[in-house]
Amino acid sequence: MSKKKIVILGAGFGGIRTAFLIHKKLKKLGLLKKYELILADRHDYHTYVPILYEIATTSKNSANCVKLKSLATFPLKEIFWNKQITLVKNSVKNVDLIGGDVHFEGALPANRLKFDYLVLALGAETNYFGIPGLKENSLVLKSFLDAIKIRDAIWNKIEEGKKNLKIVIGGGGSTGVELAGEIKSWLCELEEEFRHCSASVQIIQGMDTLLPGFDKKIIEKVTLRLRKIDVELLFQEFIEKVGPGKAFLKSGRIIDFDILIWAGGVKASSLMGALPLKKEQKGRVEVFGEMECLPQSSDLKLYGKIYGLGDAICFYNPETGNPIPQLAQAAIEQAEIVAGNIIEDIKLGEGLIKKAEHKKYKPKDSYPYIIPVGGKYAVAKAGPVVIWGFLGWVLKGIVEFYYLLFNVLPPLQAIKIWLKGLWIFMKNDRLG
Repeated sequence: MSKKKIVILGAGFGGIRTAFLIHKKLKKLGLLKKYELILADRHDYHTYVPILYEIATTSKNSANCVKLKSLATFPLKEIFWNKQITLVKNSVKNVDLIGGDVHFEGALPANRLKFDYLVLALGAETNYFGIPGLKENSLVLKSFLDAIKIRDAIWNKIEEGKKNLKIVIGGGGSTGVELAGEIKSWLCELEEEFRHCSASVQIIQGMDTLLPGFDKKIIEKVTLRLRKIDVELLFQEFIEKVGPGKAFLKSGRIIDFDILIWAGGVKASSLMGALPLKKEQKGRVEVFGEMECLPQSSDLKLYGKIYGLGDAICFYNPETGNPIPQLAQAAIEQAEIVAGNIIEDIKLGEGLIKKAEHKKYKPKDSYPYIIPVGGKYAVAKAGPVVIWGFLGWVLKGIVEFYYLLFNVLPPLQAIKIWLKGLWIFMKNDRLG
């Protein structure tokens, strides 16, 4: 008999955690011979997104690309070593939710995969909001290669003798803030190495505050820190169009730049928008308590069970009415629910139980978070407690180690990677 297939699309935090948990539970139930667990991603590695901003600001003298890649990308074969998980490296072309097939790039039928259970963990992609010229004239920070492009763009211009380098960041959310602080701190080091180097960093933010939606004390600490290290903040300005070296704002103002980094927003994978699933007002696939995706109309019959998690979907907190923030911790918690509910379905189908006990995802009122703001300085919030400065930076390192150890890598590899990264980034980060 052919095995039933559990297919997970996406090797981000949520996808990896789901694969780990389902494998563990199938093994415990003795069902690995009856079910095939498949994890598909366009890359054969997991990208550890939280440190990309540090990759983008590490001097070539401190670490080469090979060393940096080992800190930010982890081969899936190593993550799932000795696990009965089939890894597929390919880009998803489309998903037939009616017929129950995932179609990958390439000739059919070789690149068609049937599923009985499907987990959509495809993550998010950059949202350019239709701004003319923005995509063609800016850099983004979504992948390891993106980080290297930012690093090389800054390094090469300074090495070539560029004076009065102007770096503009569009967007004052967490990514924009982290990049602005770290780039400014890094530029201070480059000014010592390249005596001619002088550079400025500016954030263009559409709202009247940085980090909209964050705790007021966090916003206050981050804003003060950025101003202290001379990051320019331009509020209530919107980029209308972009040309080579120039950003045209809706107010009529023109901002010159040498490097423009766009951190102004993300959207769910474009593939998700084409699926016949229930969506919320902004067009994102919406899931509810059990993390199951529902058909867009009641008369539409989907094939098998389909679940969604992480940045690929939208989950509204039933108590606050607000969407869950796109955080690794939220995706990992959702993975626990998805994996548990799939196993309940399997146990019911195998006759091991008479009734499936599905769990519902109960989001927290607020998630702890840490925002690094240049050098050995970070602002952290856990419950009502806010920590900032060097202690916040230390806490950031501890949290990164926790995620690597318990959610991504085998213990020995997690310790090795974390220590190597700590050594490089400690040299890279200034104190103060």
